[in-house]
Amino acid sequence: MTTVLRAPRLRDQVYAALRAMLHEGTFPVERIAEEELAAQLDVSRTPIREALFQLCREGVLVDTGRGYKMPDLSADDMRELMEFRLLVEPSLGRFVVERATPKQAKALEKDVAAEAAAARSANSASFISANSRFRDHFLEASGNKRIAQMMGILDLQIARLRQRSLNQPEHRATTLKYHKAFLDALGKRDAEAGAEAIVKLLRAAQAHYEQIF
Repeated sequence: MTTVLRAPRLRDQVYAALRAMLHEGTFPVERIAEEELAAQLDVSRTPIREALFQLCREGVLVDTGRGYKMPDLSADDMRELMEFRLLVEPSLGRFVVERATPKQAKALEKDVAAEAAAARSANSASFISANSRFRDHFLEASGNKRIAQMMGILDLQIARLRQRSLNQPEHRATTLKYHKAFLDALGKRDAEAGAEAIVKLLRAAQAHYEQIF
């Protein structure tokens, strides 16, 4: 029994490690081969290949035939992604305000405090890492595992673009502003105010992406 379960567990661990790299901006922007990732994570190529195949199926990575890379998003891709986010994330904001446990609310407060500290020190890498944790805790606190799973994949699809945006001080400031507004709504258990903070953050992101594309 233990031998049968070992390989799937390792594959899942590799998958989680690659997701973390994508979230935090440490996954290579250019093409990377299976053997390079295997060496980096100190595992064989088999769990690497399985995890990469899953990420390709989810639209997070692209197999170039000579390695793997994050996809290049088009203007149409961004339009579709933002339409989806504007439909779903305000509702998730309401759910979090209504359903978050004290422990979950505390985790979100800690993440925003880390964002604020990173913003003060102009440390974009730390801000991106704190932002990634906030997103994970936000989705978890929504209390809807299916939506959280779908949004987690979408987050990975736009990870590189979000990192590019958060490397700019003005966008870190905007993100922090609306995350603080969301925390205020969470503290008051004001679901509509929570949804409004998410909408304003998404509209700001949309305006920024429209300039890029």
